[in-house]
Amino acid sequence: MEGKPRIIHRDIKSDNILLDENLNAKISDFGLSKFHFRSQQATTIRTKHIVGTNFYLDPEYLTSGKYKKESDVYSFGVVLFEMLSGRLAYESICIEENEKGLAPIARRRFNEKTLKELIDPKMLDEDGEHVVILNRGPNVESFEAFSRIAYQCLAETQAKRLTMEAVIKELENALYLQGGVVVFSRFRLGDIRLATKNFSETCCIGLHDYGMVYKAELDDFDNKLLLAFKEKSNGEWPKTWPKTSINVAIKRISVSTDVKQRFFSEIERRISCKHPNIVDVLGFCDEGDEIILVYENASDKSLDCYLRNVDNMDNLTWTQRLHMCLGIAYGLNHLHTKIDSQERLIHGNITSASILLGKNREPKVAYFGISEFHLANQKASTLISTQVYRDPEFEKTHVMKKESDIYSFGVILLEIFCGRLAYDPIYIESNQNGLPHVARDHFNDGKIKILLDPKLKEVTDDIFTSNKGPNQDSLDTFLKIAYQCLEEAQAKRPPMERVIKELMRALNFQM
Repeated sequence: MEGKPRIIHRDIKSDNILLDENLNAKISDFGLSKFHFRSQQATTIRTKHIVGTNFYLDPEYLTSGKYKKESDVYSFGVVLFEMLSGRLAYESICIEENEKGLAPIARRRFNEKTLKELIDPKMLDEDGEHVVILNRGPNVESFEAFSRIAYQCLAETQAKRLTMEAVIKELENALYLQGGVVVFSRFRLGDIRLATKNFSETCCIGLHDYGMVYKAELDDFDNKLLLAFKEKSNGEWPKTWPKTSINVAIKRISVSTDVKQRFFSEIERRISCKHPNIVDVLGFCDEGDEIILVYENASDKSLDCYLRNVDNMDNLTWTQRLHMCLGIAYGLNHLHTKIDSQERLIHGNITSASILLGKNREPKVAYFGISEFHLANQKASTLISTQVYRDPEFEKTHVMKKESDIYSFGVILLEIFCGRLAYDPIYIESNQNGLPHVARDHFNDGKIKILLDPKLKEVTDDIFTSNKGPNQDSLDTFLKIAYQCLEEAQAKRPPMERVIKELMRALNFQM
């Protein structure tokens, strides 16, 4: 505390940490505390009389009688492992394994890489009939960050322990990596059948490689109220509950049992990928042989629908088109960087049909629930994209990387540039593979600008003077990064971070 002596608590333990009604923690009981004046050069308190509570005591303090603020750090490390395990440091089950309690057990398990066995199983409990709660327990990244810092707090010597400032920083990092608690619904198949008129064609709004997508209106439990009720009533559900009606997109997936099991082993990660430019997954249904994902109905129109009628693009200026491109790029970049370095979420089906547009034409990447998590260089058995958006290297090698999404995104950049679908007959007549191959030929001939949507031009062909159209620097920057996205070799394509940077440059030139 500024201008005042430091206080070393000397008895940090769970019993001395009080919790208010909102579980806010407050350190209490300073009866054994010592003042350490800033004018004192020595940072160590020496004592012959050892005080504190067994199982929380700094081992160096026990053997030497030297007490420093790092001794409090050790005790706090014990509390951290109590939080992880849901057990007191001196519970009988701990003492039976080691007479010194939880701390040496946690150190040993950390070194043996078996620390996950200490995680409190209550954090991993099954969810209720109507609601599923994600992020109950630690995800991989958060767990590793938390366990590493807790282990460092328990270093045998005071000199090897971190400062509390460093501990706070790492705990904040663990919290950031964990993300927020996600509550979503488990929908009944009967309700979905009723809402879609038993999956009637009249409700169908789209197709995907594993099934169909339907527009529907569903009754949804108020998840926050439901969660609060569950906590206060020991998990029992009310006989009646007020419902609200929501517009949703129902994605019905036709897969075999083994794919179903693999799919739901990863559903938590997919649903937790929340972002303003990604369509939210609200819940699912997994009754019988059905796998159904329920998405927010972000819009009645996809970019595909918008481009299908060329007159729709008439109202979009070049600046608005650049904002649309950036929104899609932000969503994809979030998918590509959400997971740790060993795994990455690849959409695998980026087309203009998988980009939904909101009321203000804000884009949202949709329907990545069928996308698979791929280890680096893992071979994929299924070709997911429609032909004109397909990564040519993936077609040859069947090795899917995030660069496959970048190629598909390059096709979408050209669609927005041209104001037409990539498989518009005007392009298919020139090349059966559509716009990306036509555009590549024009890039090589130096004539790519003739594909620019004529609605963005003035009457004169060479000078873009309209407030709708791109200036030369903006256009050149945009086309250069779009061309790089369409490189045939995956290794030559830019990462999404650089794509975003170049699109921002193109937008700044336009301002």
